[in-house]
Amino acid sequence: MAPSRPAGPNDLLLFEKWIDTTKWLMGLTERFPKRLRHGLTDRIDLLALGILEDVTSAAYRKDPRPTLGEANDKLNRLRVLLRLAHEMTVLSHDQYREAAERLAEAGRLLGGWLRKGNRDEVAAAPADV
Repeated sequence: MAPSRPAGPNDLLLFEKWIDTTKWLMGLTERFPKRLRHGLTDRIDLLALGILEDVTSAAYRKDPRPTLGEANDKLNRLRVLLRLAHEMTVLSHDQYREAAERLAEAGRLLGGWLRKGNRDEVAAAPADV
């Protein structure tokens, strides 16, 4: 098991950027047509909030990797739903580009945190004799 450690600056950066992204996404989805409110809109909002919850939980866990894996899965599902919204012309090209950039940055930060967790575990593992 990885040693207990407080969230680092990159972890906090992911949290801060994802809060901004969640607010931005929810501002977009509130302008989606009413016919999509109980389907696409709700799913996008719930995935964005779920990622925020996972990132928050991961910051307080001894081994954040399972929780970060859940966040990564949600991020991938969110990408698909935003692509669908773009193909349905609910998101403009500029909005879709902005969303893709925000999600790509979050993915890089999340991947870095996951890799850091793997390095911490390797460093904490006893050496073979």
